[in-house]
Amino acid sequence: MRRLLACLALFALASTPAAQARDLSGFSATQRAEIVRFAANNSLFVLYHELMHLLVHQLDVPVLGREEDAADNMATWTLLSRKTGGSETTLTDAAHGWILSGVAYNSTPDDEDLAAAHTLDRQRAFQIVCLMVGSDERAFRPIANQYAISHDRQDSCAWDYTLLDRSFRHTLKPLAKGAGKTNVTISYQPPGRELKSAAEAFRASGVFEEVAEELRTRYAVRKPVRFNAQRCDEANAFYDPDQLEIIFCYELMDDFIALYADELSSSQGR
Repeated sequence: MRRLLACLALFALASTPAAQARDLSGFSATQRAEIVRFAANNSLFVLYHELMHLLVHQLDVPVLGREEDAADNMATWTLLSRKTGGSETTLTDAAHGWILSGVAYNSTPDDEDLAAAHTLDRQRAFQIVCLMVGSDERAFRPIANQYAISHDRQDSCAWDYTLLDRSFRHTLKPLAKGAGKTNVTISYQPPGRELKSAAEAFRASGVFEEVAEELRTRYAVRKPVRFNAQRCDEANAFYDPDQLEIIFCYELMDDFIALYADELSSSQGR
């Protein structure tokens, strides 16, 4: 059995062998675009999370604390560093995604959840928002208020972000030496009929290409890296260190679509 580092089994569909595509025909064109944007942005955050695992494994990036938390923090830091409206929307969607998944899959955590490698989904959402407001109080205080984060905590989030920013800049800057030469190949495997729409939406979003370009231009990995999108029979994404491959499962994109579509349906009383 191959060894998987930091398997991100956040949305495993235990009741069925494969995800069933969510029917979006009852939504308006604007709503469908919003649903797909949400799913793509959550997928992008997940892929930056997995990229951190790859860097830890291939470039010996030091980690103090839990690697899963560090991977989330790096994904958040990377997107905040861009200072664009698109990256801010991605983080807002990612935080909301953790809230929705927390309600759907572990709203009443038990001891196994508390002992797991991953922080609880709701905590992951609040960590993203804390780093956002910590990086720019004026820009992100409204979203921090929306999450009912106290003003005292919002103020201390600035210390959290400053420490994180210093740590990542100090740690990752040396890894840029030789950047631009990393060989990254991208492949999209056939999704099957049930996941065709999710697979097409994932590919059209360009998130695989975006993260691959980040790896090519900012970090120097000597060995060839593969990004592979495929059907997995579970909603998942993970880094495989044995194959030096980041795998994204179409079922995960489909699950993100279903999470947001269900919320929209509930808000409209469907």
